[in-house]
Amino acid sequence: MTASAPFAHDDIHLIRAYSPDIIQQTWANNRVEWGPSLDEETYYARERMLASQEFTRDNKLQVWVLVPKTFDSVKPQLDLILSAVETFARPGIVASKDQGLKDVLSISVASVFTPAHYRGRGYASLMMKLLWKEIGNMKDVQFSFLYSDVGPNFYGRLGWTPKRSEEIVIPTAYTIPIHDSDSAAAGDDRSGVRKSMTVEKVTDSNVSELIVADAKQVRTLLKAQIETASSSKVFAVVTPEPTCVLWYHARARFAAQHVLKLEQYQVTEWGAKQSKSFVLWYHDLLKEQLFIIRWYLDPSDGDETARSLIEAAQMEARKWKLSKVVIWNPDQPLADLLQLEIKYRDGAIPSLGLINSTVEKDNVEWVHNEKYSW
Repeated sequence: MTASAPFAHDDIHLIRAYSPDIIQQTWANNRVEWGPSLDEETYYARERMLASQEFTRDNKLQVWVLVPKTFDSVKPQLDLILSAVETFARPGIVASKDQGLKDVLSISVASVFTPAHYRGRGYASLMMKLLWKEIGNMKDVQFSFLYSDVGPNFYGRLGWTPKRSEEIVIPTAYTIPIHDSDSAAAGDDRSGVRKSMTVEKVTDSNVSELIVADAKQVRTLLKAQIETASSSKVFAVVTPEPTCVLWYHARARFAAQHVLKLEQYQVTEWGAKQSKSFVLWYHDLLKEQLFIIRWYLDPSDGDETARSLIEAAQMEARKWKLSKVVIWNPDQPLADLLQLEIKYRDGAIPSLGLINSTVEKDNVEWVHNEKYSW
């Protein structure tokens, strides 16, 4: 039997990978996709670091492999890993008018990868069908989500329905237009130059407190939404959690120190806040962009607060010589303020499905469908 021999679907199954050798082999396979610029040891080191964070520890991260039923997990033939996928257990909320708010678990799916010599045989489709069944048997799990880089249809027919996939790209050097009313609200000096509002930095010292407060206000907003929604509408949200944002921070620090060799620099600012409004960002240093992973503008705050938070993100991007600031699924008022177009994004398409549910997929709304869920 050779590594490239075809296997009938009845002769293969999906199993949980526990062996470090098997897990590392999945990394070796997918490095061509998610770490082509990294040498092998650096890539392995990054994956081990990410797997050891609080966000992923204690069984929250699981690796699954599609293998022949004859596969020996104790003495594995590693070239018989036909396809692999990772899942992350994350807190979530499902809300509806009839049932109110319910705290649940959600399963995030990532790193779906089939080696090139095994493609074209339906292995990835089979793996995802089997994974959907596995997720359906998990206790307290109410929904699952992923981000598709292969268009909306592949995962859409397997249970993960594509949702809104839009973004605004803000060039770092872009000057946000100022309206007369904005200048009057902010106050001009005698030269007519607009005075920017002072924003507070979000750092390691206060980021967890901010996210805990954010999770509470998410619940408040959900309660308001279900009051005016139809009885058939179901809302799903991935609950903001500090461990997820700290996982992002760890990823950025690793890139700065071990990939770009910027040991003399430290990524210390993770966002900005003004009153109850805030923005959290992630330094995607390898792609030279600053991602806004979570955005909240309190109803009591106006355009000047929004402008100041975006300008803080631009300033942070310039500090790291990043070319742009990216925000996913922004609302129209922000686009109007920036005078930039909201564009469809055909990569990393958010896709979500309720587990063991008869609710029509079009009646399921993903609330706060932002980068922090990725």
